[in-house]
Amino acid sequence: MVFLIAFTTLFQLFFTSGGSLLFQFGFIRITEVGLAQSGIIFSRFLLIIIFSTLLTLTTIPLSLADAVESLLRPLAVLKVPVHEIGLMLSMSLRFVPTLMDDTTRIMNAQRARGVDFGEGSVVQKVKSIIPILIPLFASSFKRADALATAMEARGYQGGVGRSRYRQLRWKKEDTLSIFAMFVLGLMLFFLKS
Repeated sequence: MVFLIAFTTLFQLFFTSGGSLLFQFGFIRITEVGLAQSGIIFSRFLLIIIFSTLLTLTTIPLSLADAVESLLRPLAVLKVPVHEIGLMLSMSLRFVPTLMDDTTRIMNAQRARGVDFGEGSVVQKVKSIIPILIPLFASSFKRADALATAMEARGYQGGVGRSRYRQLRWKKEDTLSIFAMFVLGLMLFFLKS
């Protein structure tokens, strides 16, 4: 993620033309418009990271999945499987820490066998990831199969006749959050223009 932010910001900085020239070294030119564009791109990435981090730190995954399902509920008229989308999101959020633990465990096992992940060219670094991906995919498929078997054994049939343990209620914090997002949207709009 850091590489993507740095690459995009520097690309905007060095290769966006327009406005007066601030600095030039060979084919690399820094202009006022390029500087402004790179600042906008960087601030957008930063805001996305900050707000997504705040969301995931302050909201439990089940509530997040329930909220997405509630927001998508009007699409049920168009035969969109809203409950299944919420279930997929909930399962995805639940398995991210498990996948991270598996990745750490596999990397430690590969390091014990002498694999070095940080050395060499980009091609060598990509090749060193392959011994991680194969066991990770295998364990993920085993876990998904076990989950599917457990859901089938419990008689899961989609959203038919299902209720929620906790009903979502509108609170003043929700209104404040919507207002904050509206202000953030206005800031991003005016940063763009």
